Amino acid sequence: MISCNQNRNPQPQNMKSNWQATLFISITFFNAVNLYSQDTTKTCKVELKTLAGTYQGECKNGFAHGKGEAKGGHRYVGMFKYGLPNGKGTYYYNTGVYYEGNFQDGLKEGKGETHYPRNGMPDSIVKGYWSADEYRGKSYKTYDVTEMPAFDRVDITPSDESGNTLTIEIATTTSTPRDQFFNSGYLLTVSDVVAKDGTMIRKLETADNPAKYIVSYELSKFPVKLQGRFSNGRIFDIELYKKAKWRIQIFINK
Repeated sequence: MISCNQNRNPQPQNMKSNWQATLFISITFFNAVNLYSQDTTKTCKVELKTLAGTYQGECKNGFAHGKGEAKGGHRYVGMFKYGLPNGKGTYYYNTGVYYEGNFQDGLKEGKGETHYPRNGMPDSIVKGYWSADEYRGKSYKTYDVTEMPAFDRVDITPSDESGNTLTIEIATTTSTPRDQFFNSGYLLTVSDVVAKDGTMIRKLETADNPAKYIVSYELSKFPVKLQGRFSNGRIFDIELYKKAKWRIQIFINK
């Protein structure tokens, strides 16, 4: 007589084998994903010392780049660019104070607001504009001029993106020949530019023609306090807050 129970054992054995295989694949996949995440965290460098610790988010070329979160002495959640907060984000200090707004090169730059928690009361909030990590008021100020000779027009502008140069351009809109500029008979130029705060300055190049003079400098850091002297002996004093490609355009309608 053939027992009807003969075929009962193979089916559970197959089910057990399939379950074990599925479990093995799942564990292997989990470990692989976890290892990749750990490696990514280790290779995504955060350049700001106050945030150096752990990082979760997007990377590029070994740096935190894109959307992410970094935790160190303080915490930051938002956009990064090559290891530094850059773009919109929120910076949480270990005191409970936090800033929400725009950043550039790891510094508060542009519109934002700082929240100061108060026990049992709404936060005290300071709203406005920052440049080079300092609060500048209700309007966006990226520089300060303490002395500048009178010209027909002076335009001082930083680039939107980061940079470390200053270009000074002196021009006329009338294409007057060089020997008719001013009573002294020469095109106004920049004799020298020095930093009043010890910042390193390197002259890059100069160019001129009968209607325009251009000189450019490389600056080692920002903010920077500069004093310049023109060829007629007059001086200018200016502080540039933002790290940028700066341009000072001076127009003389002579």
